[in-house]
Amino acid sequence: MSSAPYSNPTLMIIAGEVSGDIHGGKLVREIKKLNPAIAFFGTGGEQMRAEGVDLIHDLNDLAVLGLVEVIRHYPRIRSIFYEMIECAHQRKPDAVILIDYPGFNIRIAEHLKKLGIPVIYFISPQIWAWGQHRKKVISQRVDKMLVFFDFEKQFYSDTGLDVEFVGHPLVEHLVPEISRESFIASHDLDPDRPLLGLLPGSRKNEIERLLPVMLESAREIYQAMPEVQFVLPVGSAIPRGQLMGIYEQWKESNTVPVTLIDGQVHETMAYSDLVLVASGTATLETACLGTPMIILYKVNVITSLCARLVIKIPYIGLVNVVAGRIVAPEFLQHNARPSKIAACAMEYLSHPETMIDFKNELKRVKQKLGGPGALQRAAQSIMTFLHNRKH
Repeated sequence: MSSAPYSNPTLMIIAGEVSGDIHGGKLVREIKKLNPAIAFFGTGGEQMRAEGVDLIHDLNDLAVLGLVEVIRHYPRIRSIFYEMIECAHQRKPDAVILIDYPGFNIRIAEHLKKLGIPVIYFISPQIWAWGQHRKKVISQRVDKMLVFFDFEKQFYSDTGLDVEFVGHPLVEHLVPEISRESFIASHDLDPDRPLLGLLPGSRKNEIERLLPVMLESAREIYQAMPEVQFVLPVGSAIPRGQLMGIYEQWKESNTVPVTLIDGQVHETMAYSDLVLVASGTATLETACLGTPMIILYKVNVITSLCARLVIKIPYIGLVNVVAGRIVAPEFLQHNARPSKIAACAMEYLSHPETMIDFKNELKRVKQKLGGPGALQRAAQSIMTFLHNRKH
């Protein structure tokens, strides 16, 4: 059932990170299936641009991680913030869709609400981890919240906010484009030897802090288990120049064979026996693809100290948050040392029965993310919301 169409609406949409751009692009596509005449403008990346969103700013202008990094880039972010408010004032969209990115979006929601623009939040900020006191603020600034996790609906239950659990789109959209056999053959890998993927994230400061640790971990693993193969995918959203600079510098003093792959991040996740992965959405992607993982997290020391004061949950990896306990080991900050990470990786690679148990745990995590059709449900909910606001 589709919502009754009305005069061609315009929607503003704001994503400030790669994962938000991916989800935003797919959401725009689903909304246009229900009403092809809808026009979109806002901030995002190549996925949203490909779906016809008129991008006022590219997400590369916004994507930073950590308190210190935000302070460093604050003048630019502030300029974009007020430019987007002015743009909303001039173009008067029927509603705004905010995608995660809480530091920017929770604040801009207040200004847009004052302009009389209905606010839809797609992908709740993870305030259940770091800012439970902000529930009330969000409920005052947001008209409709669409959440990926069922526990988030319960989290907001005492606020009066209209919250709908739509499920997580990762459940159905993570499908490798080629078979394992083709992947292995195309990169001259040995199908009978263990494969370990290195996934340092997509943000510049993630790559800066995590890639050297991952490469050194690979070196220690290779010294003890030379049969292990290492792959490092370079996705389109990853700053290639920075990654290659770090890798080439490391390679000058190391002979460990690491296969660089152009794209194929999800294939690397799916076909590796184990991955070292940056905390965040990538841990859920890896879980949905059923691959055991070791989670790494490193930020500026000041950011880390501030995080300790506000984070209220015992885990950093989303896969563990959804599970409600430690499923994938986490190595955070000073504990993210190559010797420890390598020892953990070798323990898994040396015990296949442990890997089987790990994969079974990941299946249970995937089941908690809801059934197929999350983006269709989100699009229908948005269209119903717009229809009800007009009547």
